[in-house]
Amino acid sequence: MTTAKFSAGERVSVIRTNAIAAPSGVYEVISVLPRDAGPQRYRVRNPDESFDRIMDEARLEPLH
Repeated sequence: MTTAKFSAGERVSVIRTNAIAAPSGVYEVISVLPRDAGPQRYRVRNPDESFDRIMDEARLEPLH
């Protein structure tokens, strides 16, 4: 079993691609979602938005 790279409360940024319409900036990991199959996913929130996003782990990077 693989452990999640990020944990709730951690601050991350989104790796931007043409396929991802999320604005750049700092996001907070709200929760680590259960992993049944496929990539690890997270519920993340940008403080400038009024909703959460679900993002794959490969699209997130830690803040330095």
